[in-house]
Amino acid sequence: MNIFSINQTRVVRYLAILSFFLFFFISFLSIQIIDSDFWWHLASGKYIVENHSLPESDPFNYTTENKPSDRQMYLLSGYWLSQVIFYKLFDIWGAKGIILLRSLLLVLFLFFIFLTIRKQRVSDLTALIITSMCFLTAKNYIGERPVLFTFFTFSVVVYLLEDFRMNRGRKAFLLIPLAVMVLSNMHLGYVICIMLSALYLAGEGVRLFLGNEKRKDLLKGFLAIFVITGILSLFNPNGGVMLTGIFSFHDEVIQDISEFIPTFVLYQNKIVPMDYAYIISLVFSLLSLRYLKKMEFIHMLLIAAFTAMSFFAVRYVIFYMCISSYVIARIIANLKEEKILNRLVERLKDKEGIVYIVTLIFGVFLVFQAIPALARFEFKAETSHYVPEGAADFLSDHAINGNMLNEDGFGGYLIWRLYPGKKVFIDTRKMELDVFNEYRALVNLWEGPPQSWMDIIIKYNITHIVTSPLMLTGDIYPLVEYLFDSKEWILVYADHLSLIYVSNNSENTSVIRQFTRDKNEGLKTIIVQASAQAMQNPKNPYYLISLGKVFLKMGRLNDAEKAFKMAYERDSGNTELKYWTQQLEKYKKYKVKGR
Repeated sequence: MNIFSINQTRVVRYLAILSFFLFFFISFLSIQIIDSDFWWHLASGKYIVENHSLPESDPFNYTTENKPSDRQMYLLSGYWLSQVIFYKLFDIWGAKGIILLRSLLLVLFLFFIFLTIRKQRVSDLTALIITSMCFLTAKNYIGERPVLFTFFTFSVVVYLLEDFRMNRGRKAFLLIPLAVMVLSNMHLGYVICIMLSALYLAGEGVRLFLGNEKRKDLLKGFLAIFVITGILSLFNPNGGVMLTGIFSFHDEVIQDISEFIPTFVLYQNKIVPMDYAYIISLVFSLLSLRYLKKMEFIHMLLIAAFTAMSFFAVRYVIFYMCISSYVIARIIANLKEEKILNRLVERLKDKEGIVYIVTLIFGVFLVFQAIPALARFEFKAETSHYVPEGAADFLSDHAINGNMLNEDGFGGYLIWRLYPGKKVFIDTRKMELDVFNEYRALVNLWEGPPQSWMDIIIKYNITHIVTSPLMLTGDIYPLVEYLFDSKEWILVYADHLSLIYVSNNSENTSVIRQFTRDKNEGLKTIIVQASAQAMQNPKNPYYLISLGKVFLKMGRLNDAEKAFKMAYERDSGNTELKYWTQQLEKYKKYKVKGR
């Protein structure tokens, strides 16, 4: 028997839910700005505000010369509204405003997931548990980018479509088209919202085809939502061009973008940690096959489509989690009909007050665990691993003649800090395919055809190189390895994250004379980055392999052996690791003979 009254239980339940969402919010707040794309979005917002117009060509890259393609026009003007919001917030409140906005959008994303789950007639506790799994996945999508608006809008559209399907709620006719119209000026993700409404329309169309005449009005409603939404989505600077923009990415461009890589390829290669909440959701979704006849056809269609999308690219996992959350809730609702589970549910109902008291205590515990970290938190960009603040300061303070070659991940921040005084070679927009291929040739020291990396250096009059020593995978850039041994390039700046090399020519004699540094300081940069990233990515062996390579170069053979041994524990079959382990043994034998 429940020891609490209905009103008391309701209050405790609401407090328990509030405590968990407060914990979610604090967790999102306690992460500094880490996304490299954020900075070119910020610079674009500033450009739009100051010029009172959208850019007609790329103002930031000195390598962009061709007439903008549809894809380039989308990159230049397709995000304009979110970019202006970012800039206005940053201009008023700095990094704090951006972090608050990011946290609010992600919490609202989770809140609408929670509301949609509740529509499947499961308990608040069940909804809270499933939402918590979505929270664990959402923490991997913290980036301060316009896609945050897509996450939020997507969860709202899901809620409204489910409400219309179950209750014929008329809010969907007005709110969905308006929300998608606004989003079409913020992020290409509005296409996925249109696709979602198309799937609901297709699901109801199949039901009607199978003879369910009672739902004809529902089909007409979904058709109206889809058509109105599609029409209003055209009200953006690029009109219908944006609807095809998602398909205009060339394979050569997206193959090096981690979010476009198939999810299980990333897991298999140990590039990113496995998302166990996602794996659990996949396994649990298989239970829908047991209750196939009881499941809504539209739910089966949605789970199939978004599961396939989540396999295709890791960027779609968070959308899958949103969809699977309420499908799993429907499965749980069916599981209640099982005799054993039905008895358990009835017993929990008798002790509902106690269950929610325990939930509330746990939620409050999580909040108080998170508060100390928030109290020490600095609302700023994360400069340890992502933002080359020191390198930007150096370039801002000291004039270097000629053009800059920069790492693409650094490009956005360098644009924000140095434009219009200095332009970058490339950034994460990868505006032109030819330039992107030239960038890959440079950082990988390709000899051609069609042209060698040295030809590209001459073509663009590149006199200084600004880079991080490590790729996102954990490998050392081949270009960086070359620069360490080259006498033609002088190290003039090194910190915990960034390296700046200047061409050894007469034009920059004063900079070279004043700031030349021992190249071993650059090796220390690799040690710092590889060590820190190896701890943050406990499955990735490549940071440890890079660490071992540097120790080997410095003659620290014992340290190299330790690094390779730790990498072996992570991936014993890694062929690159085997090669460098053999090199270590050769060095040891050579050293013994030398004695």
